[in-house]
Amino acid sequence: MEFKKQHIMKQPELGKKILELRKQKGFTQEELVEQCNINVRTIQRIEAGDVSPRSYTIKAILEVLGFDYEEVFDKKYTPGKFDAVLAIDQNKIYKQLNIAMIFGIIYFIAGFFEIGVEFIDLEKENLLFKSIYIIIKTISLVALFFFFRGFVIVGSFFNNYLLQISAFLVIVFTFFFSILDVTSLFVFKDFIGVFGVSKLISYGVLSILIGIGIKRLLDFGGLAKWTGILEIITGICFLAIILSPIGVVTQAVVEIFEIILIYRIGSELKKTI
Repeated sequence: MEFKKQHIMKQPELGKKILELRKQKGFTQEELVEQCNINVRTIQRIEAGDVSPRSYTIKAILEVLGFDYEEVFDKKYTPGKFDAVLAIDQNKIYKQLNIAMIFGIIYFIAGFFEIGVEFIDLEKENLLFKSIYIIIKTISLVALFFFFRGFVIVGSFFNNYLLQISAFLVIVFTFFFSILDVTSLFVFKDFIGVFGVSKLISYGVLSILIGIGIKRLLDFGGLAKWTGILEIITGICFLAIILSPIGVVTQAVVEIFEIILIYRIGSELKKTI
């Protein structure tokens, strides 16, 4: 089954398109609002590019004008830049977003175990500790891969290249730092502090980029907006180093928001299958 992508123009292009279609059908703004139960002021603001309407509002307007929503806005899913690398199947997008949500929950839970293990006194390390640490790191890494692969898919789907690239970089950097963390158990223990600072700076920058990318998911309103804002705040805390404990707390909240967002996006996109 072919998967389509719901592509909504951004303002002011959207307003210009609706204005063009309305005039093409010979409707006045007053005639249009009478049939789609939207007040004149709303139509004026949409056409002027002052507001970004919800998808159901656009559908109502197009239905009155006699245009098919899919015909005007929907396009076939175009493979993203990282589809091959991340084994993304364009015919199973909804399923893969569900998987991303599930692994997001696993990643969230694994994070608490990961933090707990890292608080253990390194002087008391033994083979059992190292084995547990490696297992938790592996679970966390696998969960993060599938979780953020979901955001790569979302970024590709909505032509949100910033989200697509930054989510991919999170996967790459996490893989790199996970190897360094495990290696530090056996060698390079004197450089653990350096690794920690490098991780904070890297994740700080990436969190800000992902936050901006998520905020651009305008179709998902306040959820995307506040998820993005919290992600940006988390990134700033990590970059400040001294505020990193606050960043750890906000990151936990962000992950909950991101899990809900992935679920919401998957539910919306399922309707286009």
